Amino acid sequence: MILTMNLYSDLNNYLLKFCSEGVLKALVLVNKEFSSLSVSEVKERAYKKLDISSQRLTEFPTHYPKGHLCEGEEIDYSRIEDLDCSDNKLISLPDCLENCEVLWCDNNQLTSLPDCLRNCEELDCRFNQLTSLPDCLRNCEELDCRFNQLTSLPDCLENCEELDCRFNQLTSLPDCLGNCEKLYCCVGAIKEFHL
Repeated sequence: MILTMNLYSDLNNYLLKFCSEGVLKALVLVNKEFSSLSVSEVKERAYKKLDISSQRLTEFPTHYPKGHLCEGEEIDYSRIEDLDCSDNKLISLPDCLENCEVLWCDNNQLTSLPDCLRNCEELDCRFNQLTSLPDCLRNCEELDCRFNQLTSLPDCLENCEELDCRFNQLTSLPDCLGNCEKLYCCVGAIKEFHL
């Protein structure tokens, strides 16, 4: 794909999207306002985003995949801020995702999540085999944990604005959900519910 632009207000995000998908081959900028944009800045942002979804993976790759702007380079998972590893056969996640803000790990075979997700704001972990969630999800604003085997939710979800916890084995919800604007749960199974 060859992209020619005169002006684009969110160029960095646009470039990152196309670079990480491997479709941007050339970029022609016809505006002096973009003279400070460098390839290294775009590449630095690409290091922080990784999509390895639907690859039938059983373990995490050590190098960026073909088509990624950083193709062939070693992955430092502690730098990743946006990770999509959904629709694989993964049984665990790296324990160094402390900077991850968006994590989609749905449709895997996970039985637990690492305790390092303290910066995670959006977590989609549905369709796994989770029996509990870590106590570090204090910054999580959106949580989709449907179709697991959860018997309880952590008491650290005070910033959660949207929670979908249907199709689990929950009998109560934590008291910390006062900021939750959208809550989806199987009400018949919940015996104790305080907001």
